[in-house]
Parts: sequence; structure tokens; C-alpha cells
Amino acid sequence: MHPRPRAFRLLLIVVAIATAGACAAGVAAAGAAADPAGALPPAPGPATGLADSAALRATVFGTPPEDLAPLPARVPLTEIDLKLPWANPVPAVFWFDKKLRVWLSAQKTPAPLAIVIAGTGGDGNTAKLGTLRAALYGAGYHVLTLPSPTFPGFIVSASRTGVAGDLRQDGADLYSAMQTIIAHLPRRVQITDIDVLGYSLGGANAAVVKAIDASEGKLHIHRAVMINPPVSLFTSIGRLDRLFALNIGTGDAAIERLYRQLYAELANLYRASDRVELDEDFLLGAAAAVLKTDAEFSSAIALSFRLDLVNMFFAGDLYAGTGVVVDPRHPPRVGDPLEKIETTLRAMPFSEYFARVFAPYYLAHRADSTAKSLIADNRLDIIGEALRNDADYYAQTNSDDLILDKAELRWLEHTLGDRLVVYDHGGHLGNLGDRSQIADMLAMLAGTWHRPAP
Repeated sequence: MHPRPRAFRLLLIVVAIATAGACAAGVAAAGAAADPAGALPPAPGPATGLADSAALRATVFGTPPEDLAPLPARVPLTEIDLKLPWANPVPAVFWFDKKLRVWLSAQKTPAPLAIVIAGTGGDGNTAKLGTLRAALYGAGYHVLTLPSPTFPGFIVSASRTGVAGDLRQDGADLYSAMQTIIAHLPRRVQITDIDVLGYSLGGANAAVVKAIDASEGKLHIHRAVMINPPVSLFTSIGRLDRLFALNIGTGDAAIERLYRQLYAELANLYRASDRVELDEDFLLGAAAAVLKTDAEFSSAIALSFRLDLVNMFFAGDLYAGTGVVVDPRHPPRVGDPLEKIETTLRAMPFSEYFARVFAPYYLAHRADSTAKSLIADNRLDIIGEALRNDADYYAQTNSDDLILDKAELRWLEHTLGDRLVVYDHGGHLGNLGDRSQIADMLAMLAGTWHRPAP
């Protein structure tokens, strides 16, 4: 039976050991064909960003149970599937994702609506979204959770381009999707206000959506909260690619060894779960149980992000017709094996996606753009004025976040001022769900948060 595309990441993990084989020669040949004009500059600073050993472990282990905020035991949850009128024709291999899937937790009385966007590669019902959903619902919000625009299900059902990773375009697609979803909510769901938030890349997406709404005024979004956002999308991912290269390498043998370390624990976690998707929490949960050294934790973190890129790369190559791993004249059909594509893509860094799919597509479709302008357009600077001057933008981050460097952290501090909280410890999202993080997030959404006195 052919695996459905929404489970592409699951297939990659389950068949990894069986399909692992030398693919370095093919990848090297592919890299040689890349257009040097579309190359990304190297990410500055260490591959781990601001993270030290403790931050790597926080990123993998997450919030200790004793530090978790109290959450309601039960949260109502309804899946909503919508076919969006602007969606591109659906390739046969993505037959399962014709409709956008989002999740709603509705109050029984009128309430504000919190729209929450997943991080890179996440669907609309990740474990992290579940934590935020419970906290928000417990605080009296209707909660609508959306997949990342880099998730294959969103790319297929809601993207106008099929080439994910551009903050402006992804923000426009999210904004259009939000309007359609809200218009189709049950009449019993009465909304008094709308706020947006997201974690990791989803935080940057949320801020861009609010900026779009400030211009178009169709949703009247009130506040936006960014949780551990990148400042530069491409620099942050480049840093994770360097982490991958340093700790895993460019060949497939090291990836196979890491899978062998994690495989039994991954299988146990999956058997014990009622979830269909494998997200980063599964992979990092397995890593927490098995791995011991900084290099091993770094490898697990880097691999988690690389698997998200595999999905985005595959979809982008298919939609853009760039021919990196998919022959545009003979695209894969339902039932065709994908193992060779997976094995090739998991060895390809984001720079390959940028140079061979993203840049060629946007250079052809965006007037007067250059490789340099495409990189600049994917920094939070594009909404810098709004972040500085609109008191309804907030952010939370950590002083040891591995996707930031010192200059980027200073930029956040200078730009947001007293609307930013920087926690002493947590790595990347390692304190999501912590009592302080949840309390601050809710206070920010309520407009009552104030930075504690030093």
C-alpha cells in the first residue's frame, strides 16, 4: 500500500534502515548543477547558535513535568477539512491532501479566537500545538490550530505557489486560509476578538499575518505573540544544516547509524501513540531516551529539521518542475516507490533547496528580485517598523536558543523592547509549556504583560 503523503516523514523513519545506502555520489552530482548565483551565504557563528550543552538537552527533553503549567484535563477538538478555491491542481501522489486540515476547540459562549501556527514542517495538531491549545482553551479562548505553510498538507491544499519558505507568500496564503476557515466556522462559534501566535517559524508567520491584516483589515487581528521565532529564516536553517554536517555528515552511513540508535525507541513510541503523524516530538522523545552526548543530541535536533526539509523539498520540486529529484515529465503516481527520493533528499541541505528550487522559482515569478533580495525578504526586518511601533506585537525567546546568534537576539531586544521576554534557559522551545512561559503568553495576549523589573 502506498503511504499517504501526510505520513511522508513517518515513512522516512520507518524505512530508513532498510533503504539506507550510499547516495553521496548522486548528491554531489546534483550539487554541482546548482546555480552559484542562488547560493546562500554561510550562517554566521557556531552551528549551535547561542546553545550550550544544557540548551541542547532542554531542546530535546522539553519542559520537565514538574515545571509544566496546569492544563485542563479535557479539551474539545474538531477537525475541519476545507477545499480552498485558489489551490493548485493536486499531483496524484498528494491525493490525500486535497483539503486543508485544521483543528478547532470552541467555547460554548462568545470568546476571543486564538489562531496558532505550527513550526517548520508541523501539521495542525502537533504535540506542541496541543500544549498551547490546552492553555489557551483553559484561559477562555476559542482555539484554531493551523499547519505550518512548510507542511506538505498546507503546500498542497493552500499554497498558491507550491514552493514554501517565503515569509511574504506564506503569510499571504495563511491569511487567505484564515479568512476562509473563519467564514466556515459553525454559527454557534461567536468570536469577540482575534489574536495570532505561533512557535518557531510559526511565530514569524504569525507576525507577518498580523502585518498583512493591518494593511488589508479583513480579520482585524488584535495581538500577535511569537514564541522562539527566527530573525532570519534562511540563516537559522543554515545553522541547522551546519549542525547536521558537523555531527552527522553528508553521507548516508552516519544517518543509518543514528536511525539504528533511535529505531527501537521510535517504534515503541509510535505503537503507544494514537497519532498518525510523526513530528519532532517523537524523534526528540526517542533521542531523550537513548542518546547521551552533546554530539548525539545535536545530531537528533539537526535530523529533526532535515526531515522537515525533505518534505518541503519534495513538494517544491514537484510543483516548480525544477527536476531535482522528480522528473517533471513523469511525476510519481500513487503506488510508485519513493525510497530513492527520500534517501537522496535527506542528504541535501537547505542551500540545495534554495539554489535549485526556491531561487529559480521566485526569480522567475517575482519582478526585479535577486538571490540577495530573496534572502533579505525572509528576515523579520520586512515588518521591522510594525514590530517596533505597534504595541500589540510580543515575543518570547531564550538566551540560549540554538536558532539565534547574539546579533539576532540583540535585534529582537532592540526592536521589541519591553514587549520581549528572554528566559535564561530553554534552548529552542525547550520551555514551551513551562508555567512562566504560559503565564507570560496569556498576559501578552490579554495586553497586561509587563517586563519584570531587573
